[in-house]
Amino acid sequence: MLLEVPIVHVRTSIAYMVQEGLPEQALFNLLGLDREQLNQVARMVTVEDYEKLFNYGAEKLGYDDIGFRIGKWRDSGSWSLVGHISNCCENLAQLLEVSKRYETLAGNISTSLLTKDGADLSTQWIAHYKCSHHISEEAVARWVAFTRKSVTVKTPPKSVHFSHPCNADIKNYQDFFQCPVYFNSDYTGINFDSRLLQQPLVGFNPELLKLLMGYADMIVDKKQKGADNDVITRFILKRLPEKVPSIIEAAEHLGISQRTLQRKIKERGTSFKYMIEDVRKEYAFSYLLNTSYKMSYIAQVLGYAEQSVFHRAFKRWTGLTPGEYRLQHGLK
Repeated sequence: MLLEVPIVHVRTSIAYMVQEGLPEQALFNLLGLDREQLNQVARMVTVEDYEKLFNYGAEKLGYDDIGFRIGKWRDSGSWSLVGHISNCCENLAQLLEVSKRYETLAGNISTSLLTKDGADLSTQWIAHYKCSHHISEEAVARWVAFTRKSVTVKTPPKSVHFSHPCNADIKNYQDFFQCPVYFNSDYTGINFDSRLLQQPLVGFNPELLKLLMGYADMIVDKKQKGADNDVITRFILKRLPEKVPSIIEAAEHLGISQRTLQRKIKERGTSFKYMIEDVRKEYAFSYLLNTSYKMSYIAQVLGYAEQSVFHRAFKRWTGLTPGEYRLQHGLK
């Protein structure tokens, strides 16, 4: 699965690095892009290039926390269309709903998981690859910066968690997040009071929201009719906890015929069966490396009837059991 981020994320990161003193042309050259390409709103950039940009900036500027710095500096406008839609939502509950609805417009390098425990909510950021700490810190800081600017009642998170070690002064994180910050945690994410979801957003604009969502729906519909790999991947992932989906169900979801979907998939040199296998494989790696989820839970969300079946599949892919794979990467 090709992992990509929208060009707008790259553009904002470059703008920050230029502000900090790096020559713009050197950053363009690093990515093999020019200014015209940087302004093509539909362009995507591979996660390898995105990581390359962060690593280059961290090295040249001497910022081991460059992702955190950029996340604080970003605003929702850097999310492009999805950001503008977020700005117009009534509250965070609606924002989370539309974010899920338009997730195919925001790249495919991560998944967000929202869980509730009493009055507390936890939003976990799960990367789809073994990402650098720069990327995960940017994502969490960006989300907190947005809520702080957009929610009418300023309520800090209850706690912030990162699964990696701290690479800078922890006081800088505590000062920004205004809550306890834990590194080497079981997951990367934010815990907050569930009542925050109903707090109104200062930019609520129902008329503009309807207009922007109509435009976004047209783009998503086009991606679905085109049977984009990312759209199919997300459909498979969403259905796996319930059952392994069929190609008939996928075609119905995309609004195209089964024959058309089969043809489009075949043109890409694969099959629907192999796409399911690829999704299971990629997300198994992601969950094992970036979360502390139990094997039984991972097996369930990937659509395996039993944990033992997941173990056998994983050993076929890697020659290791899931537990051995975690240990090989320094995890328990």
